[in-house]
Amino acid sequence: MIDEKQLRDALLDKTNAYLDEIYALNDGMAREPETGSEEFKSSAAIVETLRRHGIETEYPFAGFPTAFKGVINPEKKQRMALLAEYDALRGLGHACGHCASGSASVLAALAFNDLKEQLDFGVDIIGTPDEEIAGIKCLMADQGVFDNYDFAIMVHMGGFSTVEVKYIALDGLGFKWKGQPAHAAAAPEKGRNALNAARLFMDATDMMRQHIIEEARMHGFIKNGGAASNIVPEEAEIEFLTRAPRRKDLNYITDWVKDCARAAALATKTEVEMFPVGAPFHELYISELGKKTMEDCYRDLGIEFAEGESGMTGSSDIGNVDYRCPAFHPVMGIGKPEYQCHTQEFADEMTKPNTHEGIRNAAAMMIAMGAKLYGNPELLAKIKAEHKEYRGY
Repeated sequence: MIDEKQLRDALLDKTNAYLDEIYALNDGMAREPETGSEEFKSSAAIVETLRRHGIETEYPFAGFPTAFKGVINPEKKQRMALLAEYDALRGLGHACGHCASGSASVLAALAFNDLKEQLDFGVDIIGTPDEEIAGIKCLMADQGVFDNYDFAIMVHMGGFSTVEVKYIALDGLGFKWKGQPAHAAAAPEKGRNALNAARLFMDATDMMRQHIIEEARMHGFIKNGGAASNIVPEEAEIEFLTRAPRRKDLNYITDWVKDCARAAALATKTEVEMFPVGAPFHELYISELGKKTMEDCYRDLGIEFAEGESGMTGSSDIGNVDYRCPAFHPVMGIGKPEYQCHTQEFADEMTKPNTHEGIRNAAAMMIAMGAKLYGNPELLAKIKAEHKEYRGY
C-alpha cells in the first residue's frame, strides 16, 4: 500500500517545476476567452502541454472537437479522473474561472505523470468543454465515459475555499411561439400575438411558485418579443431554466412548465415549439464521508476553508458524472471572499498573482485527494459503497 503522506509530498514537490508554464497557460486562456464548444485555442494549448511532457493524449475525444483525454499508466485497473474545464461565459469571459480550474487539473496531471512509476493506480485527465451551455459532461456520461473510474475530481475557483457546494438538478428549456402578424392599428383582429403567449407563460410559471417545493428555482428571459410596435408580434422566444435539489423532483416541475407553454399557446391561438437548451443536469451528491475527506485534505495542506458556508449554489454537469462514479467538486478560493463568480470583477482577477496561488492550491487539493483515497483503500471502498447505495446502481 502506498504511503499517503509520502506520495502527497512527493507529488506536491513535482508541481514546482511547472508553475510558470501553467500560469502562462491560464493567462493565455483568460486573455482569449472562448465560449462553449468553441474552445479550439484553449483545448489545443492544453493538449500541447500534456503531450510535450509525455502524456499520451487523444484529441478530439468522444466525438467532441474540443474535448481530450490524457492517459497516465494505462495498464492500471484502478483509475481516477481529473476533469478540466476551459469554456468561458457569454459576454463575461472567464468570470467562472474555468481557465484557472482547468489549468490546475493540468498541473496535477503533470505531477502524477512525473511519479507514474511509483503509482499503484492510473490517472486520466479528461477535457470537458462547454459546461456553461451544452453540458458536455452529461453527454459524455451518457456514452459511459466515466463508468469505470474509482472517482472523478475537479476543483472550481471561488472567492473563498469550501467543500460546501449545492449543485442541484437543472433543465434548460427553449420555447418559441408562432402567431400571425397584422397591422396593430388597422387590423389587430387579424393578428395572433406571440408576445402575449410568452407573457402569459411567464405569468403562469410565476403562479406555479407557491405550489412547488421551496428549494426549486425557475427563471428565464424573453429572447425575442417582436420586430416593431405597430406590428402584432408574429414570433416570441423564451429561454427558461428549472432547478430542484433532486432529478425526480425536477421532472415533475419541468413537465408542469411545459404545460404552461401549451396553455399559453391555446389561450392566444398561437403555436408553440419546445426544445432543450443544453443537456439535463443532475444533482451532485456529497456524502458526509466525502465531505470529511475533502476537509481533511484542506487541513493536511494547511489551506483555510469556510466550514458550513456554501461557495457555490447553482447547477453543473458534474452531477451527471456523479451518477456514474463518485465525483468531488470542492471550491478553491482566490483570496477575494467578497467576490462572486459570474461577475466582471471575478473575471478581472484571473491573471493576477492571487489566482495563480489558487491554481497551485487547487492542484494540491486534487493531488491530496488522490494520495488519501489510494493511500487508504478502506476509505475509498467505503466512499464507493456509500455512493453505489445512494445512486442505486
